[in-house]
Amino acid sequence: MSGILGDLKTISTLHFTLFVLFTLVAALWCFWLVWKNFQSARIIEDTPTAKVRSAPQGYVELEGSARCFPGQQVLAPLTGLPCVWYSFRIDEERRGSRNSTNWVEVESGTSETPFCFYDETGECLVDPRGADVTESARKTWYGSSQRPTAGRQKRGLFGQLVGRRYRYQEKRIDEGYLYLLGWFDTIRSTDSSVSEEVLALLRRWKQDQGVLVDRFDSNGDGGIDENEWAQARQSAHREVVQDRARRSAEPALNCVRAGESDRYPFLMAARPQPLLSSRYRRRAVAALAGFSIACAILLIMFSVRF
Repeated sequence: MSGILGDLKTISTLHFTLFVLFTLVAALWCFWLVWKNFQSARIIEDTPTAKVRSAPQGYVELEGSARCFPGQQVLAPLTGLPCVWYSFRIDEERRGSRNSTNWVEVESGTSETPFCFYDETGECLVDPRGADVTESARKTWYGSSQRPTAGRQKRGLFGQLVGRRYRYQEKRIDEGYLYLLGWFDTIRSTDSSVSEEVLALLRRWKQDQGVLVDRFDSNGDGGIDENEWAQARQSAHREVVQDRARRSAEPALNCVRAGESDRYPFLMAARPQPLLSSRYRRRAVAALAGFSIACAILLIMFSVRF
């Protein structure tokens, strides 16, 4: 310890400044984790649980079950097991200088496929993009090929000693209990304005000039003049109005997704509220310990140096 303190007195100003900046960044990062995790725990504890049928538009908390939509199948890429959401990572062990080894990511992925959430009152779609996920199953194992194959999985120490080494990690949310905290929207097929749909339809028509000319070139000159373009706009408006009248009879779709502000975390967890809240509080306490240690190191560094 005395040797380290002595080094702090003698190292160059540049090296001392770099050490200070590194420790300061670590302290700020830990402080951010304290705030983020305490905020998540408080939101979980303070937000009332809603039902799908009566959920208000905006930020809501829901408890129910998850399943795939009829005719839909989601399989975890590494184990091939059915689920509603997955995340995976494949690392390769590579040798560096001085015979050292380290794990390097060679492939990863996270499911973005929407799935069905339901309770006793109704169901809605879940868009999992951007969610902070607490999975229902997690698995880590080793093997000799970049993709795990049946009968060739190597676990633990034995897997690390045989052949070329790969590490496989997979997380899943299986069908069953699910807790959601996110932004609840009711999406209707007529939510966009008539003018937006008219412009979109005209853009599609303009992509196929041959069809556009065949349909609206009334004077036969092979092009679309100002009057003919006005007729095209009127025709597009009529088609949009007719299509919206048809779509207005379709049922609305409820959706839970990430909000537009970081103030509202999007949580998706395969565990009950009390356990989830406790998990975030433990993370906050650990981050607070890290922040305190980093601050203590900064104080020691300055007291020794100056």
